[in-house]
Amino acid sequence: MLNTQGRKIIVSRAGVAAFNATWPCSTLRPTRAYWFEFDAGGDLIDTDCPEQDDGPAASAMADDCRAYLFDGMPPSWVA
Repeated sequence: MLNTQGRKIIVSRAGVAAFNATWPCSTLRPTRAYWFEFDAGGDLIDTDCPEQDDGPAASAMADDCRAYLFDGMPPSWVA
């Protein structure tokens, strides 16, 4: 569900669907993957999240990805 490439994390379509199950009002589409890229300090520097999908759910997913990348904490929605 999560693929790490350096400081970029790609959330697969299955990962998005699993995330959405925990965020019922999510605007993230389970028909596509999303990626989030962070700098060395853990700040989000790039994403492919379109404007229409952006919102609290995208921020929460980015936070989960950051915690996984920098703290080794897998998100609760990852099986």
